[in-house]
Amino acid sequence: MIFPSELDLTESPKTFRILMVLDQSFPPDIRVENEATSLVKAGFEVTLLVLAPDIRQSTEKYKGFTIIRKHVPQKLCNWMRGLSGAFPILSWFITCQIQKLHKHYSFDVIHAHDLYMCGGALKAGERVGIPVVADLHEVWVSVLTQYTWSTRFPGKLFINIRRWKTLEKIWASKATKVVVITEDMATRYIQLGCSTKDVCVLPNTVNIETFDNYPVKDVIIQTHQSEFTLVYAGTINPHRGLGFLLDVIPLVLSHCSVRLVIVGDGRIRPELEAQAKSLGILDHVIFEGWKPQAEIKSYILSSDACLLPLLKCEHTDTIVPHKLFHYMYLKRSLITTDCTYIKHIVETTECGLVVPYGDHKAMASSIIELYNHPERRKQMGANGHRAVLERYNWGHSVQSLIQMYRSMAEESRRETGSG
Repeated sequence: MIFPSELDLTESPKTFRILMVLDQSFPPDIRVENEATSLVKAGFEVTLLVLAPDIRQSTEKYKGFTIIRKHVPQKLCNWMRGLSGAFPILSWFITCQIQKLHKHYSFDVIHAHDLYMCGGALKAGERVGIPVVADLHEVWVSVLTQYTWSTRFPGKLFINIRRWKTLEKIWASKATKVVVITEDMATRYIQLGCSTKDVCVLPNTVNIETFDNYPVKDVIIQTHQSEFTLVYAGTINPHRGLGFLLDVIPLVLSHCSVRLVIVGDGRIRPELEAQAKSLGILDHVIFEGWKPQAEIKSYILSSDACLLPLLKCEHTDTIVPHKLFHYMYLKRSLITTDCTYIKHIVETTECGLVVPYGDHKAMASSIIELYNHPERRKQMGANGHRAVLERYNWGHSVQSLIQMYRSMAEESRRETGSG
């Protein structure tokens, strides 16, 4: 298994060509951008093929790498993804697009972002004779049991978890390398049959250089500062635990005054707003909606404490959101639920409090505890900041990916007899 290690970024083959494949508009995507820019700095040539409802220019140079966009209407994109476990339409489409592009660029490796992109990438790799890297941003099989679109009509009619488990095992074992975000995910794929040496752990840590360049917007900070401000930033989906969090607020308000600021959007936002209204807490809960990544920094700075109230399940036990490290870097104490990997980080760094998901009294008590002890909040914030500087930063994490690709490039040169 490849873990982050210190490497010299200046020594790397400059001709190894990496084709990344993504089915979402780009930019933005923090992980994809961090990976591509880091690999370019390490001397690799990176092209990103975007198959998405993105109407920006078809070819663009961006931060040292090339973006090639193939416009796919939103509805078609959604349907191809949703049906990909039952009907291989998405795989056929991806294979066709990669083959066309390979004729002009002659790539050395295909790097597929997310499990459902792997079928097409693997077929294309087989046809053109190059290896495939599966970059698994999450445990997709577990995601399908949590997302709104896959658990409600009509999407749920086309989701076969057993079939997806079979595809997951086949595709992961066929990939030359598998990139995951936590050690727990690595263990999962090793148990599915992947070789330990072929699994690369690449956490979603904070890119300090990029994050420091985001401007601080005083108007956001001044607008949301209150006696005690709590901030949640991220997607609004059922597994994010925001319904649980809203139920806790009335318990907290009986002891102290708080303001909860939710920065993000998602399909269940109207349901959460209705819940807040029925609980009589609309004066204490603000739904800000989706905001650019750069602005979220200012929302975090407006807070006294930050929250990750995630539903505990297989999906959340094996992931780590970017926001955890954003909170830590900006010296904010935090409260999280007991999802395995996040709990480990929070407890070992002593940067916040951990409560069992669904325990309303424990969550309320933790919020009140931080409200009553500002010095403890300050110490937790300092602990988290130090942990990010020492370990949980992108400059440290990305070394595993660079090492992986250097090894692949060296092997490729040996096989071709070049270099």
